[in-house]
Amino acid sequence: MEGSRLRILQILQKDRDSTVNGLARDIGLASATVRRHLDILQRDGLVAFTTVHKRTGRPEYSFHLTEEGQEALPKGYKRLLGLLIGELALLTPEDTKAHVGDQLLEFVFKRLSEQTCREIAVEMDGENLEHRLQALLRLLHKENFSPEAEVVDATLSIRLHNCPFRSVALQDSSVCSFDSNLISTVLGVDVERSECIQSGHNSCMYTANIA
Repeated sequence: MEGSRLRILQILQKDRDSTVNGLARDIGLASATVRRHLDILQRDGLVAFTTVHKRTGRPEYSFHLTEEGQEALPKGYKRLLGLLIGELALLTPEDTKAHVGDQLLEFVFKRLSEQTCREIAVEMDGENLEHRLQALLRLLHKENFSPEAEVVDATLSIRLHNCPFRSVALQDSSVCSFDSNLISTVLGVDVERSECIQSGHNSCMYTANIA
């Protein structure tokens, strides 16, 4: 997937409900061209629409991604499997005794995030929060999380528009330990997950008090 159709999928991932005119404005294409792209994406099962009735005039169509559309965007299942196999091989009998069930999964995913954090250990050492945040965003982009950060009234919000492990995370929230621990470790502050795709949100969001 590339070009204009990829851009449409990326916009719909961030904005669950977009009209043809809205997409055309965001991409800079004619509405007729966007409609042709949407026809192809619907044919392929990547996009669906709902009808929005207005008080006057013709109804509008609001477009959104299907699960197939979500899966068409960057995913990291191969990387996740490789990391898991490597980490499971390192587990000791003491590890498996101390952690059972979901606790063991969360333990493993946290260790995987710590392993990933070591890739930018030099950028984290002794830096202030702003530098750590920029290092985190670069790392999250590299891991295909499509992050956005915002600070309002001393509250830092980090929204992850794309989950590279989406289908796994929808089945078991233990995988979310990876990104939550990754974010808190790099920033050096505690974070709280305020929105999650498993709860029906369009994306995951983490918040932290940085006062």
